[in-house]
Amino acid sequence: MMQWLKRWTAALGVSLLAACGGGGDVTPNLVDTAKANPNLTVLVEAVVAADLATTLTAPGPFTVFAPTDAAFTALLSELGMTKAQLLADKALLAKVLTYHVIPGNVKKADVPVGKAITTAQGGTFRVDAKGADLVITDGRLRETKIAATDVVASNGVVHLVDKVLLPQGTIVEMAKANPNLSVLVEAVVAADLASTLSATGPFTVFAPTNAAFTALLAELGVTKEALLANKPLLTQVLKYHVLSPQVVKKADIALGKAVTPLQGGFFKIDAAGADVVITDGRNRTSKITATDVMATNGVVHVVDKVLLPADKTIVQTAQANPAFSILVEAVVAADLAGILSQPGPFTVFAPTDTAFAALLTELGVTKAQLLADKPLLTKVLTYHVIAGAVLKANVPVGTPVATLLQGETLTVDATLAITDQRGRKATITATDILNSNGVIHVIDKVILPKP
Repeated sequence: MMQWLKRWTAALGVSLLAACGGGGDVTPNLVDTAKANPNLTVLVEAVVAADLATTLTAPGPFTVFAPTDAAFTALLSELGMTKAQLLADKALLAKVLTYHVIPGNVKKADVPVGKAITTAQGGTFRVDAKGADLVITDGRLRETKIAATDVVASNGVVHLVDKVLLPQGTIVEMAKANPNLSVLVEAVVAADLASTLSATGPFTVFAPTNAAFTALLAELGVTKEALLANKPLLTQVLKYHVLSPQVVKKADIALGKAVTPLQGGFFKIDAAGADVVITDGRNRTSKITATDVMATNGVVHVVDKVLLPADKTIVQTAQANPAFSILVEAVVAADLAGILSQPGPFTVFAPTDTAFAALLTELGVTKAQLLADKPLLTKVLTYHVIAGAVLKANVPVGTPVATLLQGETLTVDATLAITDQRGRKATITATDILNSNGVIHVIDKVILPKP
């Protein structure tokens, strides 16, 4: 902020006369450098109007990202205001201008590409190399090309930019400033969540693009108008994209573990090569395409698919999969369908029909006989269930895990093989099938408790 710059300059104890290049220094200071450039006239007017001229003639050094007159013209159109209105709003002007200043003499070769850069205003932006260009992504996800670099002044260096940078706003303000998130903004407003996401938070928001919403409409077979009119569904879906109260940056994401959003339920985030991918409650995947976009009340990660919370319980998922038909019959025969449809969460090691067929041979019984023996069936099935949503990444390898069957444990090794209470081994063949009330891992053998 302007006061920060003034305090920093005052601490140096250097007079304005020395800052202006007295004592034979012929190189102009930052303000005089801007004054000498006919493409920076509006910037000079803005610096004067914000009372920053004295500060920016002090020794610094400062690095200034200087917007051209054309950049200011575009900003006025974007903000829907006149130049006179902008210059009259001293608070806004100071906030925007100090966002273009960073302490130190940072030439092109020294720009920390790909990292967050903290400005004098207190916000951050990022500079990336895109081909031969250096492109700034500002606090509102707007991109600005650095058009000229390393214009040296006596008290710093100037880089010219082709768009006025805007600092972080709230998560809602930042979404509004990004044309690729316009449908998300419409949805947030329609769901009456704008006030919530403008509050202190902090929040972590996974923000779907317009293209992501277009794909969702096709997937659901609805129009945008119908989706926006369905407030209960919209609220449920949007809150599934929000973590609160917490700020989870990319480096802090717990890969492979259950993430609980504001809506409830959970999803998981994994690394897939160079990508970071979310698996939602319906086992759909979405790629995180931009990370760590900082807002004043949290952080935004952009995603390429709208996340959907689970719409099936563990029992419903099993019923929908023909490979689990005997398991479903067994759960019903043991009167466990009601329990496994409760909120839980539960983790179920689900044997396939092939696994049950092998068990029948092993025990020397028919399917009808097994299903008729309710005490045995209940004992065997509850041995396949543990409390909590334990994803693959959370399985305590080599440590006995207590099952829903009181007093019985099973052990999973590093190869994802389960050893049951009879020393028999079953292999987990598929992991992390998410449901509204837990997770399913598929196994190739029915595991058995003690006789």
